[in-house]
Amino acid sequence: MTRKQSIFRSPNALVNFDKSKFKDDVVQKLGGEDQFQFLVISFCERIREDRLLKKCYKKLDDKSLLDLQKDMILTSFVDVLPAEYQTLRAKLILRHHLIFKEGGFPKHQYEALEKNFEDAMREVWVGQEVLELCKVYFGAVESILKDSSSMTRENKIEDDAYVNRLTYGMTGKLLFVH
Repeated sequence: MTRKQSIFRSPNALVNFDKSKFKDDVVQKLGGEDQFQFLVISFCERIREDRLLKKCYKKLDDKSLLDLQKDMILTSFVDVLPAEYQTLRAKLILRHHLIFKEGGFPKHQYEALEKNFEDAMREVWVGQEVLELCKVYFGAVESILKDSSSMTRENKIEDDAYVNRLTYGMTGKLLFVH
């Protein structure tokens, strides 16, 4: 028996596609693994064509974008214990933080992402009932992106505070100007 090969099989994947159970068998309801792959590819193509989102993801090559979106969608679909979900979520937050560390991911960008996900599902002929189910699960992505953006803001505040300490020194006297 040979293992199915695809661009989606990665040793660094957050969710093991073969060993995972998905909420409400959502991947099967989408049409199985091949249809899921088609959905992720369509979603990524839409991101690349979207004026707002292509700026957000411009640093990623196509394979990295596919891996990121696949992991994000599967993390929202996977049926795991809360502690395991928090671990997956924390890894995704860190990944997004590293990508968007300059500006975070504002709500209007999430809304564009969500719209493109919904449009991609329609493009790959997902039925309305399954589409609504996927939208509910995909809603978890918003909090991941929000927390990633919060992490960005907190680091910016910490960086600014550090620069101010260096500039004014421990005595409060101006040491140097940037």
